[in-house]
Amino acid sequence: MDLTNIFIIAMTIVAIVLAVSEVLKNTFKINTQYMPITSVVIGIFIGLVFWPLSEYPVYVMLIAGFIAGLTASGTFDLLKAAKKEGEL
Repeated sequence: MDLTNIFIIAMTIVAIVLAVSEVLKNTFKINTQYMPITSVVIGIFIGLVFWPLSEYPVYVMLIAGFIAGLTASGTFDLLKAAKKEGEL
């Protein structure tokens, strides 16, 4: 197991984390300052959900979910900053 496999798994989870966090934000009116931690928690949860479907140990899926949550929150912040500047 090398770090490349963890990043590949994380990149597949990022899109799901982005979608779920946007749905939760709009449904429950979550403040945008709490979105990074929400994305990390969602990423870890999705990593746990996908664990039985993979051949990797649970800690690998937790790390991949954590990385996916951090990546999704960074993407969310970048999109929010671009909208604020009027680029999108």
